Amino acid sequence: MNKSPINYLFTAALGAVLWVLCCIIFGSYLAENPTLTSKDPAQLATELQIVFGIGVLLSIFSALYWYSYGSKEATAGELPVAKRKWYSLFIFQIVLSVILIVILVVINRSQGIEPKWFGIYYCISALLTFLLFWIATFLMSPRTVKFIPLGK
Repeated sequence: MNKSPINYLFTAALGAVLWVLCCIIFGSYLAENPTLTSKDPAQLATELQIVFGIGVLLSIFSALYWYSYGSKEATAGELPVAKRKWYSLFIFQIVLSVILIVILVVINRSQGIEPKWFGIYYCISALLTFLLFWIATFLMSPRTVKFIPLGK
């Protein structure tokens, strides 16, 4: 699974499936159950789809960049640099997950949504950003950088 284009396609498919599960299938539950003062739940569902979609796309693009970088011949001689690059991408994903939740909080600060819902939204954001990136790169990194992702 670490050969191109299989890893590219599998990562995009995994991101798309997770986004559909979280935003389309469970989207109505995530938008209708929080207490909203004036916003329509359909509008909240759309905001969640957009914000989480941005997270998924940036996570997929980060993984695709990692695959491209890891498959270069020059990378084999620069494994410490490659390790720093992977960790930088991973930290970027963590920061991205926090930024996405801050965006949701700022957009909906006047709606009276309970904090537990933002916790749930963060868990989904984490799944769609840094956990997606980690799973994809853990399973499908090119052979040159196969042992760089955390846990290998």
